[in-house]
Amino acid sequence: MALHISGVGGIWPATLTPFMPNGAIDDAALAAHIADIAYTPGVRAVVVNGHAGEATSLDREERAHVVRVAVQAAGNVPVVAGIVSDDTRGAAAMAQDAAAAGASAMLLFPPALFAQGAAARPAMVHRFVAEVTQASDLPIVLFQLSRASGQAFSTETLVRLCTCFPQIIAVKEGTDVPELVEDNIRALRQLHRPVTLLTTNNSWLFASLAYGADGILSGLGSVAAPLLVALHEAMARGDLAQARAVNERLVPLCRVFYRAPYLDCHNRMKTALHLLGRLPHPDPRAPLLPIADDERARIHTALLASGLLAEPMHHFS
Repeated sequence: MALHISGVGGIWPATLTPFMPNGAIDDAALAAHIADIAYTPGVRAVVVNGHAGEATSLDREERAHVVRVAVQAAGNVPVVAGIVSDDTRGAAAMAQDAAAAGASAMLLFPPALFAQGAAARPAMVHRFVAEVTQASDLPIVLFQLSRASGQAFSTETLVRLCTCFPQIIAVKEGTDVPELVEDNIRALRQLHRPVTLLTTNNSWLFASLAYGADGILSGLGSVAAPLLVALHEAMARGDLAQARAVNERLVPLCRVFYRAPYLDCHNRMKTALHLLGRLPHPDPRAPLLPIADDERARIHTALLASGLLAEPMHHFS
């Protein structure tokens, strides 16, 4: 379906990719996971093939397959396909695949190579985005990574990209430095057209909504979509007390998921869904390792503290 979301925020969960014990994509579990998220009231779109979906462990055909399964399972909820590639030609091809598979938009990641100095070569950034837009007319959500990653765009580059490429309808804002996030929000608000800003600053989602973010795009939504909806809606109506109460439930989850080693963030979310009885096989693809028993217990404790789990630890047979 067409994605008419310019100027519209809300909750966009970044979904996980379930695997079978043999490492193959578990289509049934994937479809159930997507449907569970997509039919949560208040969810505006579902995102696949991002960091949360272990996209770099998927080959090109598998990524297209994930989009097809998600589009079928999500019903009328738009599916946004992550485009992760270090090669411009690869990114362009994946964007075309996503469109053919039925995606409504793409989440365009900066190539990892950009961490080595793309900030000093904005023309390279511009050319990358230009060539992807030439390959596909899908609307673009531009991923603004953290300053620490070296892949963040300067505010000036971000504005220039949004000005030059009308296909950019939203920015996934993960700069993770409060004053830079504020600068980006102010700059985007001054554009001649609306560009949705979706926070993914997971250690301070509450605060970034207060700064003016239009919504949240986060892997946390794969576990706690209703809480993110409640947080966003409370902030939208100016109910700070309720927003604080919801945030208190989110904090234990953020602390247990977003901690070193950060490569296990979404692996931990799979374990959480397994404990909640919503994912039959929690293990990631290699080289990631399954979550150890002590950390599994910590995740269980966080689920209890969040109110998402009220029963003893669940085990699949």
